[in-house]
Amino acid sequence: MDSQNGNGGFNINVNCPGNFIAQSMTFTAPIYISGDMQHGGFSEEQIKAALEAVVGQDKVINRQWKWAGAYWYLRWACNYPVDIKEFCEKIDAMQLDIASHLKCQYESIRKICKMSFMDYDPKKMDQVKYSRLEADVFAECRGVVQKLAEELGKTYLPKE
Repeated sequence: MDSQNGNGGFNINVNCPGNFIAQSMTFTAPIYISGDMQHGGFSEEQIKAALEAVVGQDKVINRQWKWAGAYWYLRWACNYPVDIKEFCEKIDAMQLDIASHLKCQYESIRKICKMSFMDYDPKKMDQVKYSRLEADVFAECRGVVQKLAEELGKTYLPKE
């Protein structure tokens, strides 16, 4: 941060190498910087808690193939591995407190993670393109993305 401006905010200069244009932005609201920047500002513990909240019977990830939705979101929003095997290994290493028949497995999500809509940032859901054959899977994965994002959003709320 360069300096506090007269409006109570801060001026931030962004200088990026490459083809980016350097800009100066003014923020008048408080800026909070916390969490692990490697994972989109979320810690491993926050991601683990969010995953445990969405996996299980009567939850959004109630079948192994629905881990594809978590892959889609975590890949884009939290810098999780693009390689599907590495993603599954990372999830397995978390030692989630979930039923063994719902664990993330490569063979269960491999084909889904290669569908065309997985190449789009799920945070821009209205721009995501998918084929008619992918429509049902897209809808299920969208539900997982939305619920996981909601759970991660709860981690920013103050604890009572």
